[in-house]
Amino acid sequence: MAEEKNTPDASEKSGKKRTIIIAAVAAVAAVVVFAGVGGYAYASNSAYSSYESRVESAKESDSKLVKKIAEAQSLVKATKESDVLDKAVLDSLSKSVKTGETRKGIPDIGNVGRWNLWSVSKANVSVSNDMTEANDSINSISKAMGKVEASKTAKQVKDAKDTLNKTITDAETLYKDSEGKVQDNKTRESLKTAIDTAKKTVDDKKSDVKTLNAQKDAVSKAVKSVNDSKTAKEQADAEAEAEEAARQAAQQQSQVQTQTYSNTNYSRANSGTSTYSAPTQHAQTQQSAPQQSQNQNNSSSNSGYTKFCATGDSQGNSTYYTPCN
Repeated sequence: MAEEKNTPDASEKSGKKRTIIIAAVAAVAAVVVFAGVGGYAYASNSAYSSYESRVESAKESDSKLVKKIAEAQSLVKATKESDVLDKAVLDSLSKSVKTGETRKGIPDIGNVGRWNLWSVSKANVSVSNDMTEANDSINSISKAMGKVEASKTAKQVKDAKDTLNKTITDAETLYKDSEGKVQDNKTRESLKTAIDTAKKTVDDKKSDVKTLNAQKDAVSKAVKSVNDSKTAKEQADAEAEAEEAARQAAQQQSQVQTQTYSNTNYSRANSGTSTYSAPTQHAQTQQSAPQQSQNQNNSSSNSGYTKFCATGDSQGNSTYYTPCN
């Protein structure tokens, strides 16, 4: 952005000075011609009084210029290029400050004789020009500072809108993804209302930083409510699943215990009725040995051969054959 020219160029300034000087000379000549010596003295005294008044005004303007330059320098120092929407406004302010620096103070005119109408008139011109330049610089710096502040505000508004738009985008995603996943669906309805209001705020060109930030906070609050409701539902679902798993485990354990109890009773009932004892070999030997001996005796008496009888011990061990008696 080009710097706004606040002071006239050299030709304009020179023209103004010539006009004032010519007018002053003409006034002096008129006083001399029409008023004579007495009129000249009166005109000189009046011109000197005007000069003294302008010097005081010039000092006041210079004081204001010094103060304005200090304010502008502080603003430039405290403002980064990233703080403004258009960095050209900072360049313009810096140039205005430099110009103002060259205009500080009032001109050193030297001794001005009260009764020297010519020198008084010339001094008046010099002081008037200096005061005009000082006031021009004050106005120029003030305008440049205003543009910097406006650009800072515009940047803040833009940043606030960008942040709000990002918040809206994230909130819309949450609204879609949270369907059927919240404990209280009213939280999603509140979020939708906050999103719609925030969009209107972004589109409103009159929205300031405060309004934009307030809407961002409103959307963020609604987002938190939805997330809290999601968490509550997830916890409730997890507890319900845990309870169902515990119920099923208890039911399975009960069935296992019932089946084990039935099998145990069945085994106990069968153990009292299934006992069977087979005859021992010793008993068989004792029962068969006499019969065998008798049979052999009977056979021996009929065949004419020597008869042998089988004998065995009481433990059922090996059988021995000896002649029968």
